[in-house]
Amino acid sequence: MIYLSQGEHMRKASVLRRVAAVGMTCLALTVTATSTASAENVQAGVWQKDGHDFTIRAAASTSASKIATVKDPRTKVPCGASRCTRNNNGGKYTCWSGGPTDNDWLKVRWAGKTGWVAALCVDVGRL
Repeated sequence: MIYLSQGEHMRKASVLRRVAAVGMTCLALTVTATSTASAENVQAGVWQKDGHDFTIRAAASTSASKIATVKDPRTKVPCGASRCTRNNNGGKYTCWSGGPTDNDWLKVRWAGKTGWVAALCVDVGRL
């Protein structure tokens, strides 16, 4: 068995604390880098609200040409970023008979094209 003097014991304990602190700092940097990277890769999107079909249009207006009408409740349409871009000055719409009315639209990507969906007519979240 090896016996250390009190001074040697204190020096070794100090070195061990520093090593532990460096290890914890490295671990924190790794976790932060991983968390940041995964947050940047989060994809936002839209899908049917309450089982209602929704239309993707070429511009934020009901008079703009239709790109597609989404009829399958399992279909999720990506926004193309971690958040959906909004246009609060688009044309006024009513989602469905007796449904919500507004002029807020969300930018999406569909079949290689940029389109717009009426914001209150869809559910929005992570894909």
